Amino acid sequence: MKKTIAFLAALVMMASALAGCAGTAASGSASGSASASASASASASEPAHEPGLFIDNTKVENPGPILTIEGEEIPLDQYRFYYLRTLASVGGAENVIAMAGDQTEEVYTNLRDSATHSLKLSKVYRDFAAEKGVTVSDELLTELDNSIKQAKESLGEEEFKKSLEAQYFSSEEEYRAFMQDILLQQQVLIDVYGEDILNNVKENYVHVQHVLIPFETEQAASESTSGSASASASGSESTAADHSAELAKAEEVLEKAKNGDDFAALMTEYSQDPGQPEEGYTFTKGYMVQEFEDASYALKEGEISDIVETSYGYHIIKRLPIDEENIKENLLQYVDSNMDTVLSADLQPKLDALDVQYGEYYDKIAPDTLY
Repeated sequence: MKKTIAFLAALVMMASALAGCAGTAASGSASGSASASASASASASEPAHEPGLFIDNTKVENPGPILTIEGEEIPLDQYRFYYLRTLASVGGAENVIAMAGDQTEEVYTNLRDSATHSLKLSKVYRDFAAEKGVTVSDELLTELDNSIKQAKESLGEEEFKKSLEAQYFSSEEEYRAFMQDILLQQQVLIDVYGEDILNNVKENYVHVQHVLIPFETEQAASESTSGSASASASGSESTAADHSAELAKAEEVLEKAKNGDDFAALMTEYSQDPGQPEEGYTFTKGYMVQEFEDASYALKEGEISDIVETSYGYHIIKRLPIDEENIKENLLQYVDSNMDTVLSADLQPKLDALDVQYGEYYDKIAPDTLY
């Protein structure tokens, strides 16, 4: 859950980016947020256009609800947040307008529908949580409030507000409501689908540790074979990189591992993979380079691979049992596409059954009308 609250930290980084790059759209973060192009939403410090819906270059005052979902009215500010995030995910307003061509109406309809889908899904999760008796703990809500307070103290009220605006939030209250929705959705996944997530990991993931003996960088290899990087660049024939030293070290490690030396100790002594956690990697197909993936899945639990060569270097891999307790403590990290079938079975019928009414200006929303 701390990863969700850490979204506040992105606001601090966003403010720093804005301070140094006035007039430039802020870059996206791992949480999924991103900025549209300057024509859709410029930086908070130098807006290209005031927020709002503009028809024939005239701002629509009091446009009323854009949508009504099961009787719940969705005002422009709330819809704008989801729409501009959707727009940013496909390259921003300028890109969409330029690429739409003779499919403009279809593209614009799809953008509106995508934003609407996000709002509908939030509604379904809220109702489903109520049905299942799932709530966000007071502890997490307090943590959220404290995070907001700390961000405001760190940035100052004005910069905090600008940081929210750079991510399309119209107010602190809207941000808090969005984060509460995210926390509730995550709690649903933990409380309702935790066993399904664990079973998916047990069936489709592998848990491995490895020792990596990396290759030299391309520049280092070039310098070692041609005398200097500039000599290689000037057109002299390049000699294939010599990895015999790395291979010899990998063979030494492999021999020790096969002879029963403690694998964790070998990792500490020899491995040069700074990203590997102490417990190793737990992953499913499609997340690692192919040679590493194939070798990992080919192993039985407790088995050690021969030397595996990838573009990163030489690897000696040991497969371990899935650590169920670790998975349970970090369930949200293992919600993947394999869970789509399970989630869809429960949520799709509820999505399909929602009563949605469209406001007067819904069809007027487009990349060049909503800012």
